[in-house]
Amino acid sequence: MFEHLIREWSYLPIAFSKIFLSPISMTFLIIGAILGYVVGVLPGIAAMLGMAMVLGLTLKLPMDITYPLILGIWVSAIATGGITASLINIPGTPAALATAVDGFPMAKKGKAREASGAVILGSTLGCLISNIFALVGLPLFATFALLFGDWEIFLFGMMGILVVGALAGEDPIKGWIAGLLGFFISSIGMDELFAFPRFTFGNPYLTKGVGLLPALIGLFGLSEVFIVLKERKPYEIPGKKMGFAKIELSWIRKYLGTIFRSSGIGIWIGFIPGVGESVAPWVAYYAAKRSSKFKELFGKGHVEGVIAAEVANNAVSGGALLPTLALGIPGSGTTAILLAYLFLAGIRPGPLLIIEKPGFLVYTALLLIAAGIVTFIVAFLLSPFVIRILTLPREVILPIAVSLCIVGIWGAGFTVHDLWVLFAFGLLGFVLRTRGFPIAPMAVGILIGKILDTHLRRSIIQYITNPLGLFLRPIGIAIIVLLTLMLISGFRMSKAVRR
Repeated sequence: MFEHLIREWSYLPIAFSKIFLSPISMTFLIIGAILGYVVGVLPGIAAMLGMAMVLGLTLKLPMDITYPLILGIWVSAIATGGITASLINIPGTPAALATAVDGFPMAKKGKAREASGAVILGSTLGCLISNIFALVGLPLFATFALLFGDWEIFLFGMMGILVVGALAGEDPIKGWIAGLLGFFISSIGMDELFAFPRFTFGNPYLTKGVGLLPALIGLFGLSEVFIVLKERKPYEIPGKKMGFAKIELSWIRKYLGTIFRSSGIGIWIGFIPGVGESVAPWVAYYAAKRSSKFKELFGKGHVEGVIAAEVANNAVSGGALLPTLALGIPGSGTTAILLAYLFLAGIRPGPLLIIEKPGFLVYTALLLIAAGIVTFIVAFLLSPFVIRILTLPREVILPIAVSLCIVGIWGAGFTVHDLWVLFAFGLLGFVLRTRGFPIAPMAVGILIGKILDTHLRRSIIQYITNPLGLFLRPIGIAIIVLLTLMLISGFRMSKAVRR
């Protein structure tokens, strides 16, 4: 194992020159970062959709052009989705859900530049740290990832929903109710194991399930418009002294522990298939809040909360790279697109990749590091324009944002059904928010519910003759203990809130 790793490292100078000294690679990396920036800040267009749009170029152009392009889009879209989440409370990508918890209150306090700067800095650090670690830790993590079966993945995903429910609102029970409702909504449609329709009530449109993008944009974007319409005088994001995003290097020194902890959480959760980008930011946010000296500031516009969430959701890229390249199993939706790209390019990910394609891992990790650096520069240079636009009066910017959402959702599926889903979830989000139910847990439940449902039923089928054995798996026992402690803590917190 170590012989292959040493040989892989020997390709470092070649990979470096192939990226940083190649005008073609750098040019298309910059183009990818700009496209990803647009994808990230526009609500309704996720990173996965942006990557899929250029997937067809694989058949026409050489890999030296298409690989930097697609990785540039991936890194930049995930990195900049938090800017929209912070300034208009509509996550540009699903990975930015947790960023809005502190980013949006920061912007409402007149710290739009600081919020944007924290997003850019946290994203860059998470990307750099995770991919450096991925370069070193691939053999170890590839072995350890095999210990996670269907049962452990289900439990880990449920822990993510519990964490989000406990953090997103004042009352954990309301958050958990919202999360379980999202879990139920995700089960609508055709069953993936037996191809049996569930909760469709004979409606053919529901057999494909509830569209993820329409549901998320409805919950966050359209409900935000309804909230603004409900108020006699819409809130304003102070924007008289706008300019470049404000990045304070002192944040690195001050929150160094949070940065490394969130990076580790993002890497760790990233290699668990299907739950990374949705759960990692919330777990990192929870850990940052528990260890911070300023717990009472979280949720009220604290920069540490933004940094924790952004570092984690970008560190997922390095973690998700591990199962994608080492095992051929996508760790997230974006790495599923990356996996499709690699197969189209004639590269077979899996345990033999490091033998069949020596140097490819080093090249990929360095390319992602380069993409993180380029994204930092692009995001900073374009920040004055985006901040200026997104701090326009709410009655101006929100209708524009929703119009873009509608266009993006229509372009993704070309069905009126998706527009009805958008409107329905907009009303649902509005009702939940006015009744004190947080909508972030529901969004996470919708995001990972179908994956968790499939893993749960697979594990039940595997242990159908020995149900007790399912509860005796060591990693599963550890996660169940954590879940129990979280439930007890949540019920106590809920009682305190109701008093």
